[in-house]
Amino acid sequence: MSTVLTTFGIGDESDRLYRRVLRQDGLRLEQHAEALDWPLERARSALLPLIELRLIRQDLDASLIAPHPRAALTRLVDRENARLNLRRRELEEVAAAMSEFSADHLAGRSDVLDPTSLDVIPADSLAGTVEEMLRTTSGPIRSFHLDVAAGAAADSGVDSRAREDLARGREQRSIYPISVLDDPQHLAWVRDWASLGERQRLVDKVPSEYAVLGDACVISAPTWGGTASSAVLIRLPLLVAAFTAVFDDAWASGITVPDEYIEQDADTRLLSLLASGFKDEAIARYLGIGVRTVRRRVANLMDDLSVHSRFQLGVVAERRGLLGRR
Repeated sequence: MSTVLTTFGIGDESDRLYRRVLRQDGLRLEQHAEALDWPLERARSALLPLIELRLIRQDLDASLIAPHPRAALTRLVDRENARLNLRRRELEEVAAAMSEFSADHLAGRSDVLDPTSLDVIPADSLAGTVEEMLRTTSGPIRSFHLDVAAGAAADSGVDSRAREDLARGREQRSIYPISVLDDPQHLAWVRDWASLGERQRLVDKVPSEYAVLGDACVISAPTWGGTASSAVLIRLPLLVAAFTAVFDDAWASGITVPDEYIEQDADTRLLSLLASGFKDEAIARYLGIGVRTVRRRVANLMDDLSVHSRFQLGVVAERRGLLGRR
């Protein structure tokens, strides 16, 4: 049986024992085991992970004491968040070094690397190259946008070709920074492409600017995190697959552009944004309200659902189907 504490490696029996100690502080393990109708060894096994995580401590007289759960669980949540942030930074560093490692691996291997698999595209040739790649490739188009309504995307030839592809049914996915909601012109651009059939997501921060065209090639900014005034054209299948994976991972955690015509349930939208990992400032921008209003509404939801932390709020919302997920 899955429990809330499964996140920290705590199973059902440990969860039951923890809840019992919270309710009846100061009893010995033998007394809890007897009340649960467990053999003493079974109770010891359930107690061990709770002791290791410092959710329960054992006094000199062998009585079990549970510190206040808000402080204890907040400490564990903060620890896991720190681990996630560290892992995210490590993955970003790997992505940033991808081209460097690939160059080292393939240096001097003309027998395995087609000289045409990587081309540098100067700024004055970028729009023409993008238009040509749109014309000669097939399959979904995946695009990260750091600059909206700028660069090759704003070129009339590229614009016309992309619109024709959409009209013919070619799938186009685009990920934009949530900051587009602050700029009426950028937001109008995004909604114009949505009306043509482009599928869209917003993320708090776009990692870099590039487009993947089917499984044929990637047109990327020459530096990770930069914009594509000039670009590199990558045809090496391994790198095309890697860029695709980075995009798909961001797509899965992104949120939809708010629909100006459809009034969605406010609490569902707020909970979905929290579950996607957006900070209060980004949520306020998305919802068009103040940061204090966001925090007040979160506090109200926590009170309504009888939880004491945002972590608990997310778990309860998921269990009750309140996130509006399909």
